[in-house]
Amino acid sequence: MNRRLRLRMPAQIGVALLVAVLLEPLAAQQASPEELWLKITSTGAKRRLSLVIAPFTGPAAPAALDSLRQVFAADLRFSLYFTFQTPESGLAYNFSADPKKTDLAGWASTGAEVLICGDYAAKGAGASIELRLYDLATERKIAAKAYSWKPDWRWLAHEMADDVVKLLTGEDGISRTRIVFTRVLSSDTKELAVVDHDGANLRQVTNTGGVKLFPDWSGDGRRIAYSSYGKRSLNIYTCDPSGADRRTVCENAGLNTTPAWSPDSKTIAASLSFEGQSEIYVMNPDGSRLRRLTNQRGIDISPSWSPTGRQLAFVSDRTGAPQVYVMNADGTDSRRVTFEGSYNTSPAWSPRGDMIAFVQRQPDGSNQVCVTNISGDSYMRLTSHGNNEDPCWSPDGMHLAFSSNRAGGYEIYTMDWNGGSQTRLTRTAGSTSPTWSPRLR
Repeated sequence: MNRRLRLRMPAQIGVALLVAVLLEPLAAQQASPEELWLKITSTGAKRRLSLVIAPFTGPAAPAALDSLRQVFAADLRFSLYFTFQTPESGLAYNFSADPKKTDLAGWASTGAEVLICGDYAAKGAGASIELRLYDLATERKIAAKAYSWKPDWRWLAHEMADDVVKLLTGEDGISRTRIVFTRVLSSDTKELAVVDHDGANLRQVTNTGGVKLFPDWSGDGRRIAYSSYGKRSLNIYTCDPSGADRRTVCENAGLNTTPAWSPDSKTIAASLSFEGQSEIYVMNPDGSRLRRLTNQRGIDISPSWSPTGRQLAFVSDRTGAPQVYVMNADGTDSRRVTFEGSYNTSPAWSPRGDMIAFVQRQPDGSNQVCVTNISGDSYMRLTSHGNNEDPCWSPDGMHLAFSSNRAGGYEIYTMDWNGGSQTRLTRTAGSTSPTWSPRLR
C-alpha cells in the first residue's frame, strides 16, 4: 500500500486539537481532560483508544434502553476510532457502574482506558439518560452529560455516539447520517428511498411513478437532486428529504443526468446533451446561469466535486475508453487521473480531499470499486465479489457506500475506506446509486 493510503489509517489523536474541543460536547467534571489525553498521546502513537461500555441501567428503565446501548456501541465501533474490551463469551463484567460507587479499579482491570456508563432516570413527566466517562488510569471522571429520553431512541443513540466521538477524537461523528438511493419497485418503477447509516429505518422518499436515477444530497442536507424521465427527456429535479417540494432544475432536450451538488449547495454540476454529445455543465439550483465546462471530443459525464468546491472529477471517453479526469471548477486544466485499467467510471471525491473512488471494469468483465489518489500515481482495489458499483463517501471520508449484486440482486453495502468490514444494508427487490447525506441535526 502506498504512503498516502497508509496515512488514512485511524486514529491519531492530536493533543492541541483535543484541548480545543474536549469541553464542547460534554460538560467536563472533576478532572482536567488534558490529563487523560496528554497521557494517551504523549508517545505520538497512531492507535485506537480502548473503551469499555458498562450496562445502561436505572429504575423503571424502558425495554428499549438495552437496544439503545447496542446501537450506541455499534456507532462507536463503526467510527473506526476505538477498540473495545468485552468479556469472554457467555460471561459478563460484574463491576459496579453505580454513579455513587463506580468500581473504577475493577473496570480498569479489563484493560480499557476509558469507561462509559449510562444512567436512566424518570422524573415527573419526563425521563433522561446521563452518560458518564472515566479515565481508568487515573480513576477520575472525564465528563458527563444528560439527554432527554426520546421515543426515537435510535436517533438518541446516534446523538450520544456523535458527542462521544467529538469528545474523544476532536472529529465530528457520522452516526446522524442517512443514505439515499434508487429502489426498484417494479419493472418500470424506481423510486428514491433512504436508510440510516446502519441500515435501519428504511423509508420511501418519492412516490410519483416512473424511474428516479442518480440521487445526490446537497451539502446542507436540505435538498436531494436526481434524474427522472419526463415526457421528452431525462430531466433533473430536486426535492426535500421527505420527497415533497419537487422543483425542476433542467429539462432540456436529450439527457440531463448525473447531478452533483457543490459542497456549499449553491451550484449543481451535471451532464447535459442538448448541444450534441454529453458535456459537463454547472448551474444554479433552479437551473439558471447555465455554464458549459467541457468541450472535448467524446462524452463527459458523472461530475463529482472536490471538498473545496474548486475542482471536479468526471468521466470522459475522449481517449477512446472511459477514464476519470479532474479539472478546475471553471473547466480549465483538465487532466487524467486513472491509468490502471481500460474502463473506469463513477468517480466520487473523498471529503478528506486525498482520494477518488471509482468503478473499474476487470478483465473478467466484473465491475469493482477502486481508489486512487488525486495525482493518479497510486491505486488500490477495494472489492472483489460480484459486481460492485456506485461508490460514495461518508461525510468523514472513513467509509464508502456502494451497490453490489454479490448476493443476487443489487443491494446497498458499506465498507471502510480501505475495503474492510463490507456490510449489507438493504434487503429489497433491487437498490442502486447510494449517496451519503451530510451530518444531519
